Amino acid sequence: MIRRITELTVALLWSAILVGCGSSSVTSTIGGSSACPTSGTASSQGSGTVKVGQKGFAEEQLLAQMTKLVLEKHGYTVDATFTAKDPILGQALESGTIDMYWQYTGTELQGPLGVTNPPGDLDQAYQQARTKDEARGICWNDEGKFNDTNGLAIKSADKAKYGSTLSQFATYLSTHPNTVLCVNSEFLTRADGLPGLDHAYGHYNIAGVTSSSQSTFEAAIASGQCEAGEVFTTDSAIAAKDLYVLQDDKKFFPPDNVGLLIKSSVQKAHPEIAAIMEPVIAKLDNTTMTNLNKQVEIDNLKVADVAKTFLTSNGFL
Repeated sequence: MIRRITELTVALLWSAILVGCGSSSVTSTIGGSSACPTSGTASSQGSGTVKVGQKGFAEEQLLAQMTKLVLEKHGYTVDATFTAKDPILGQALESGTIDMYWQYTGTELQGPLGVTNPPGDLDQAYQQARTKDEARGICWNDEGKFNDTNGLAIKSADKAKYGSTLSQFATYLSTHPNTVLCVNSEFLTRADGLPGLDHAYGHYNIAGVTSSSQSTFEAAIASGQCEAGEVFTTDSAIAAKDLYVLQDDKKFFPPDNVGLLIKSSVQKAHPEIAAIMEPVIAKLDNTTMTNLNKQVEIDNLKVADVAKTFLTSNGFL
């Protein structure tokens, strides 16, 4: 995601000076591995104090607050006050300043793990990050299915015209090259931007491409200024403006689904946390996460209230 590009740039520099944190077996079993054991069920009880980190935007704040509320219900004392960007959150996890935080696979792979071309498949990206981080004493848990990555959106009412996938939209563009497609300026040259999109699907490097310094273009799409435009796939404005994100049917855009990163020593002491949080993250698909983000960013509801309402309505509190 572009909103994490600056953080990733710093992370890439930071990863070059990381000192190895030891190695361990990364062979998974039903109960996890020796470095990252798992046990218990969604109804398990725990004890002790754990510290949850978060990034400073609504989606991360919601995930941290949900984690706090659920773990508190299951017997833990939870401190969820630490807020920072990448790579500071990763450093805080390694040092023990925090015990866990929700991280994005693409951010982790392209940042501290130094993977230039992560897999396009969500599961494969998650497994690659899990394997590489476990060797560093960091455990991935509770793979999320919502994917907060780059995408192209249209008005929901225009699906019949443009299609519902990037392939169908490419077919439309092949005969309508003056279609106004709005993207960020960096998107014009990035490998995971217009050049790669055109290579994967064809017909995207068209005369109608318009670029600017904007990160996303929900308002311009809704107003008709852009017929399609770049978005982040769980942005609140997608729901607010009644837009539709074209399906990436060839899995071109780098994945950015989440997992709960827990320091290995903490997971050994509390192997039940993954099982407790698993049903919560399983409820969060792209549509649900987008709507929750909207409640915070557009409707101006409090993070704590949105998180509690979601958890209560789904039987977690």
